Amino acid sequence: MNYKIRLIVPTLAIFLFACHSVTGDLIFSEDFGNIADGTNITTSNTNFNYSRIGSGGGAIVSANPSNFTQAAMSLGGSSTASLNGVGLSSGLGNKNFVGLSFNFRSADVSQGDLVITTGSGSTFGNNSGFSSSQLFFGVQFDAGNVEYRRSSGWNNAGFSLSNNTDYQIENYGNNTGADVDYGNGLVANQRLDILINGTNIADDVSFNNNQLVDGFRIYQVNGGQTYEIDDITLVDGNFSSVPEPTSLLMFGATALIGLKRRRKTSRA
Repeated sequence: MNYKIRLIVPTLAIFLFACHSVTGDLIFSEDFGNIADGTNITTSNTNFNYSRIGSGGGAIVSANPSNFTQAAMSLGGSSTASLNGVGLSSGLGNKNFVGLSFNFRSADVSQGDLVITTGSGSTFGNNSGFSSSQLFFGVQFDAGNVEYRRSSGWNNAGFSLSNNTDYQIENYGNNTGADVDYGNGLVANQRLDILINGTNIADDVSFNNNQLVDGFRIYQVNGGQTYEIDDITLVDGNFSSVPEPTSLLMFGATALIGLKRRRKTSRA
């Protein structure tokens, strides 16, 4: 009995280390906790150091309950080029790789633009839109079409959003000098990957890449729509393999069973 049990535990230990995921170092996150419904989203109740309501109407408030986990951010409603947005003006550490992801949905994706920018410079802390010279990467939803920024302008990624649909977007920009494996795929040097709900819709595309990443913004302009946004996460390029939690659980449970069986055998 003891001999057989001792063989099982090392076998599962090998399984433990064979099952892994890839994760980068977290440099920013915001999940809006359990902020009461209708509360203004500001720099005092979030991890943002930039928040702005422009002159075009709209709001940035908590939606609680949300379509995601607890509270989310309802952002938008600006009918002009005067932006409503949030982000970090600086403080990300001048990264040459960044992965930015969040969950989102909108009741009407056909109006206006939601713009996602990373980089460094004054536009990340003022009331203006982006400047190409200050961008690392830029992605936008233009009337529901996902687009990415090159030096020559916006390029269509070939994916259109639908109303009242839950999405997760992941953007991985790389200027490290080497390919980077971010877990769901590999992005080449000086290239950008964009994933929607785990599917790569823009694979190794060129991007602005004019600056390192010290700040980011998410803002809305030119339409009356709002976006519900949750679980904003930024990671850098220091990716490593880690065991999956389910593998840890199976290993621990099997080892515990084996220990109990050995104890029963020794008492017999």
